[in-house]
Amino acid sequence: MPERSLLRRFLMTALISSSLAFALGATPPPPVPTAAPAPAGIDQLPTVIVYPFDVQTGSDPRIGIAIGQILAQEMGAAGGLTVLPVPQGIKRADFLTNAHTAHADFYISGYVTPVGDSAAVVEQVVSVDSGVILFSQTAQVGSVADVASQSLLAREQILAVVGRGTENVQPRPNNTPAPTSTNGAQVPIQGLGSIVSSVFGKHKGAHTATPGPVVKPSRGVIVAPVTASGAIGSTDLTNAARELFFAMNTHYNAQMTAVTGNPQQSADTICGSNRDNTVATGTLAASSDHHKTEYQFDLFVYTCFGATLAHHTGKASTIKNAVNAAVLAYAAAHPDNS
Repeated sequence: MPERSLLRRFLMTALISSSLAFALGATPPPPVPTAAPAPAGIDQLPTVIVYPFDVQTGSDPRIGIAIGQILAQEMGAAGGLTVLPVPQGIKRADFLTNAHTAHADFYISGYVTPVGDSAAVVEQVVSVDSGVILFSQTAQVGSVADVASQSLLAREQILAVVGRGTENVQPRPNNTPAPTSTNGAQVPIQGLGSIVSSVFGKHKGAHTATPGPVVKPSRGVIVAPVTASGAIGSTDLTNAARELFFAMNTHYNAQMTAVTGNPQQSADTICGSNRDNTVATGTLAASSDHHKTEYQFDLFVYTCFGATLAHHTGKASTIKNAVNAAVLAYAAAHPDNS
């Protein structure tokens, strides 16, 4: 019995020793492969769509198209954004819907008012997600370089909104094609420059004086969509809203709102955090007598709290003149927009 116990211990000790020797001398099994992490810094760039700028009635519409294309090309060339081709034939009322369809994150639109050999350009950056104007600026431009500088300011604002510093954005390589126009044909900057020059009436070597800035009151005005009284088409409403903006911008620092609700009820939302503004809108009506059409425009101006500040009426044979008459009456009664 003691001999069996000793033999069993001997066999167990030998087995354990051999197992340890095998484990120490054997090659360890390869590690279980894991999925490689995704490369850092690869994410989707914010997408921007630029619309042709609205031009005051009677002015060459090519300038609005040229400015939109210059902005798109310059922003695309600077990098950090995906800039879609500039669409044509989209009404301002459909900008937001079209931008949604194009899967854009932001859209840029604006207005151009020719002033002598230059133009006043109002540029607005709108969030497609919320429909709110994130940034608005007014500048005097007279060349491609002037317009290009406005594109860089808009680009910086967009990058700031999405939380990216411009120092972290790599510019587009010089050999990367610039964005193309709607029909797929690339429009060179030089060609757009000739459009700008021809519209402004400039000639090579000519030197013209730049008009001095117009002194406007500190309180600005936000122009809301115009409504109809009676049988008024959507095109006439769009024209009335555009003319209201231009007329107001002559006297005050104006911008357009992307909010489409009732202006008086939505005044608080339209003004946002900047309460030093008024909200302007109007109602357009038309009447015909012996094949002659007369337009009536009722201008309403509200405070940011929705209180009615003023109501003026303008009548004329054109929408533009009817709107101008109402705005001139308001400007005479409220030179400080208050």
